[in-house]
Amino acid sequence: MSLISYRRGLASLSLGVGLSLGVGLAVLAQTPDVVVPAPAGGGSLPSLQPAKGPNGETLMLRPPPAGPRRTPELPSVELTGELLFQILASEIAAQRGATDAAASTLTDLAVKTRDPRLARRALEFSMAAGDFPAAYLAAQAWSNIDPLDPEAKQAELSLAAASGRVDGLGATLRERIRTANDKPAAIARAQRVLARIENKQDALKVLETALSDVLNLPEAHIAIAQAAGLAGDTQRGMAEARAALALRPQWEFAAMLLLQFGIETEPDRAIQDARQFLGAQPEARDLRLMVVRAFAQRQDYTSAQTELAGMAKRNPEDFEVLYLQGLIAYQSGQLDQAKVFLNQFLSIQAQRAEAGASGVPDPTNVLLLLADIAEQQKQPEEAFNLLSRIEEPEARLTAQLRQAVLRGQQGDVPAARALLRAIPTSEDSEAALVALTEAQVLRRAGQTAEVLSVLEAANKRLPDTPDIMYELAMLYEREGRMTEMETLLRRLIVLQPSHAHAFNALGYSLADRNERLDEARTLIEKALSLSPDDAFILDSMGWVYYRQGNNTQALYFLRRAYSIRQDTEIAVHLGEVLWVSGQRDEARSLWQDANRQEPANASLRATLTRLGATL
Repeated sequence: MSLISYRRGLASLSLGVGLSLGVGLAVLAQTPDVVVPAPAGGGSLPSLQPAKGPNGETLMLRPPPAGPRRTPELPSVELTGELLFQILASEIAAQRGATDAAASTLTDLAVKTRDPRLARRALEFSMAAGDFPAAYLAAQAWSNIDPLDPEAKQAELSLAAASGRVDGLGATLRERIRTANDKPAAIARAQRVLARIENKQDALKVLETALSDVLNLPEAHIAIAQAAGLAGDTQRGMAEARAALALRPQWEFAAMLLLQFGIETEPDRAIQDARQFLGAQPEARDLRLMVVRAFAQRQDYTSAQTELAGMAKRNPEDFEVLYLQGLIAYQSGQLDQAKVFLNQFLSIQAQRAEAGASGVPDPTNVLLLLADIAEQQKQPEEAFNLLSRIEEPEARLTAQLRQAVLRGQQGDVPAARALLRAIPTSEDSEAALVALTEAQVLRRAGQTAEVLSVLEAANKRLPDTPDIMYELAMLYEREGRMTEMETLLRRLIVLQPSHAHAFNALGYSLADRNERLDEARTLIEKALSLSPDDAFILDSMGWVYYRQGNNTQALYFLRRAYSIRQDTEIAVHLGEVLWVSGQRDEARSLWQDANRQEPANASLRATLTRLGATL
């Protein structure tokens, strides 16, 4: 067979495993780009995301799009029967799942034939299998065969990092940056290579070596700032962001990164620095939105509203600011003001949509907020109608479930159930949500027998669904059907060994009945290891210690639980242990607070009666 036939034959082989090298290397190339807070998209305050440019483009340190792939110099190799057999056998092996053997064979063939396409194909197979060491060998072979191919070299370096081969990597990257015409792009490529290093402290050290000759570039300091942040060195990140700003004082991107780091350690100074930058660069929109978010997180809603009002005045056409004004008003409890802003936002967007404007945002988030405001203001019909306007497919189910709950709260349980049964469900998870919502509506209406019927039917129809199993187990517990409860919870623990509340519920039920206390404590200890700051699990731990007669440990855990969550049930438990420990004034004070919160709480009444205590 001629060389031309060989080339055509190789080029026409099926991809087999269904993963091109482009996809594989795209996975390798994914790096935490310069992570900076950006304007909200689709209805939330700006979060830690890549910044957006004026046309919505992502602003990050990335190289320019690659041009057409270079055509490698191909060897003159005769396609013998044995060679063809090995190539075809490798493809077939990969199709049957033996990608490791296929990659090994093709890597060996690439070395023997000096054909870079075979090495590239071996790399594809190794990447498909997630075998980074084998992928590194294939990439190394490819780079050695075709040293002028930048894609091959990038793959080799990325896989070296992914495989933990960091010796000499910094010097290699430094040389690549030194010889690059576009040094910021080369810095970005180095970042993506080092993103594969698991030990972020090692990655930082390698990057420092790689960038040691280009510290006159602000992009170098930003890259080091990022790496320092990933390594947990916030102070270093701040210092490098400041260095970048010193080199390029008008760079909003660096100012955003500085605020991101500073808000964790020196929030007052960080906000002051950001506002100083904004004084010189008043149009730095993304940074200003970050400042708004920082104020909101600190619950300084007045300052957040002041910033947004200034933005609205400077740019009345920035409609996202109008939405954020509504959101901040909502968060601060100014519900009437929030309604004004949000309805104004909806009206403007509707006008823009009618005029055929592009980029009109989906109104779902605004409608959900307005519906919540209506609920809080005891306007269920308005809330119901707002939810009816939600058309976005992923949010439609949520809206329909809320509508059913609203009808139930209005006392019209048949209407609520009719709404739920009319909801089309295409997945088991959706059907489970409908069943759980129906159970919630019935529970609030006091129809326990119907709740049991709904959950048992759902458990048969959707077996091994954790949420249904847990709710049904809790109902069995309330009904005194302890054997059935325990069976369900033990099955749930097998299905989801990380389900902290299943361990806790089983342990607490034993402790509350004063049965198998050692086993109860073991179960609760497991729950606490899975969720160490859960107030209810801490309460259970305190309760089991109380049942075992260890009041000192009981008080320790119950106080911790109550400090996290001032719940009536926790107050009842803590009060009982205090009472029997002789600290009766504190116990009575706790119970009085609990009584003010829930005057009809059955557990509180039963405890007071049992202990002969009065408020």
